[in-house]
Amino acid sequence: MVREIEEVKNTTQRLESEIKELKDEAKNIATKDDIKQLLTKDKAKNIATKDDIKRLETIITGLGASLGVLSEDAFRQGVYEILKSEGVQVTKEILYNRTGEVYGDPSDVEYDLMVSDGQVLMVEITSAVKRGDLGILKKKREFYEKAKNRKINKIVLITPFIHDRYPEKLKAMALDMRIEIVNP
Repeated sequence: MVREIEEVKNTTQRLESEIKELKDEAKNIATKDDIKQLLTKDKAKNIATKDDIKRLETIITGLGASLGVLSEDAFRQGVYEILKSEGVQVTKEILYNRTGEVYGDPSDVEYDLMVSDGQVLMVEITSAVKRGDLGILKKKREFYEKAKNRKINKIVLITPFIHDRYPEKLKAMALDMRIEIVNP
């Protein structure tokens, strides 16, 4: 299991590096110096307008979100294939939460579960985590345990980014809730 977690960390670091490269490239589009240079050369017709830049930002954001979802799915599938090859039972379950106790409204609740040596682990893979996500994970666990009459021993949350002013405090809070955060 330790080897698989290390592989997850390595893949997460690679994805984080690729995202950083894309962000760095986006920052170099139409800099102030470029505009000054164009103006001094009387090439004002080549300057991108604020609307042009806004459209480009929207496109880049959309691509980033799409790639993030695709990367998460590819990453999830890769991890599960590795674990299956090691004899870990990996399942995906969707339970309907009629009363809305998980998300506040009736909805499907998706679970990625691993069972090894009788221990049930709930796995969450996400591009970023914030404090509010911990409460939702706790509610997901409670709903599953009640609906299935089966205990989830631990939640493993895999993420490249902790969106919190005090990431170590968030990790400590998570551990108190039996949630282990795995990140680079």
